Amino acid sequence: MIDNTILEAIQEFLRTHVSIKIKLMVPNEDDVSKYDLIHPNVFIGWIPPPNQLEDVALQIPDGVKTAIPAIVVGMDDGDDDGNDAGLNIRLSFVVYNPGLYPEPGVIIPNFKGYQDLLNLITICRMELSANYLIEGGKSAAQKPFRWGMYLQQPVGYWVGWMTFRAASVSLPYMMPPNYLD
Repeated sequence: MIDNTILEAIQEFLRTHVSIKIKLMVPNEDDVSKYDLIHPNVFIGWIPPPNQLEDVALQIPDGVKTAIPAIVVGMDDGDDDGNDAGLNIRLSFVVYNPGLYPEPGVIIPNFKGYQDLLNLITICRMELSANYLIEGGKSAAQKPFRWGMYLQQPVGYWVGWMTFRAASVSLPYMMPPNYLD
């Protein structure tokens, strides 16, 4: 329960402080040369498949059935030594930018999506640094922040990651019931 509360608090923090500061390209399934700009969606754990998008609050224009651009909040692992506890958080970022379309059927790849991805990660780092208490103190973002690119980049999309530690509550050591009494 504590871990889920922290992930939800980070999700809300990203919606409130990060996502609203940037608009990114949305893939257009009908015409790849056209696109809309939207604020990134923020999910916990995964990007919902298209057949489940109706059940998820998205920041997309009517008629568009995509969850990207997105930030995905996940937990790599956690630890609790009895005095200090925390979760190692991994944010995954997905942006879309296939390149330029000077004429029908011609695609010129560019690195604008790479730049968009780095800008999104930078905004996230800046906001977590400036507001390290997350959602009224439900957790705190602890440095160091680490970030990078995933080695496999799907064509037309750019994906990267950022990690940091989120403070948690240390659970007291509890003796198991004595079944021999």
